[in-house]
Amino acid sequence: MNELHQKGDLNLFRVLLAVADTNSTLEAGAQLNLSQSAVSHALRRLREMLGDPLFVKSGRQLVMTAHTRSILPKVRSALADLSSATLRNTPFDPSRTAMTFNLGLRDALEYLMMPALLQRAQQQRWQVSFHSQRVSGEDIEARLLSGALDLAISLEYATGEQIASRELLREELSVMVGPRHPAHASGQLSLKDYENSAHVLVVLKEHERIFVEQALGDSGLGQRRVALHCEHYHAAAQVVAKTDLLLLMPRTYALNLAQLNGNRLLPPPFDCRSIPVRLYWRQSLSQEPYMRWLINQVEDLLKRLQAGVSQS
Repeated sequence: MNELHQKGDLNLFRVLLAVADTNSTLEAGAQLNLSQSAVSHALRRLREMLGDPLFVKSGRQLVMTAHTRSILPKVRSALADLSSATLRNTPFDPSRTAMTFNLGLRDALEYLMMPALLQRAQQQRWQVSFHSQRVSGEDIEARLLSGALDLAISLEYATGEQIASRELLREELSVMVGPRHPAHASGQLSLKDYENSAHVLVVLKEHERIFVEQALGDSGLGQRRVALHCEHYHAAAQVVAKTDLLLLMPRTYALNLAQLNGNRLLPPPFDCRSIPVRLYWRQSLSQEPYMRWLINQVEDLLKRLQAGVSQS
């Protein structure tokens, strides 16, 4: 630790670590909220101080020299000690920090959460900004470890020890009906009505489809007569509003879309298990003040959304 202090600015070694982890000055800059030119400048200073090229180009990637590989464990340990001793004891203040948080969200969660998050940001005068992007569950671990994402919310996926996660909520399923379906007026939907009706089905990836099928159990999922396959729940809800088709979908999102399109939500006419939704982040950042703050904000917003649904 003292040797690093003697050799120069510790921030330069943070750049070294980020480039080593990403093999790219561009991705390292995104991870550190620095421009690519700032990262390159930091590397030049380090090369002069350490008397070594540090990285050499191999195609589009940067490969560590032998000297960089030899000092990297010490650099990583020293920075971890510094973060634990100082930064982690300093509360994160979003009104004083111009950070950009990269969030991996499903389209439904983006629709539900981002308006409330940005409303809170304006009310409390945060300086932070957010970049929301859709990410498949299979890519979550790699995107988090590369620094491309800070947090991700998705269904349950197997991850390695470097990824931390916890359950955010358990999503119930609802059946959406439009004004043209008899159940819209009666508020009653029998299993026979469900099976005899035509359906709109939102195309799910295999892992997501397995969760839905497990939730439905022996309810007769395969007996549905699907009149339309589409990509997004928003479009499917609009179809339901104009036809007598039924739509089975997560209740939290369904409640908003039903109100928007004049549709009605009814409970499925069969036993149906809830679907777990989890929050994922990089384990090594668990004690960072900004990460604890971000996790708390996401959890609080989703709890409020869930509370609003349960009261509806």
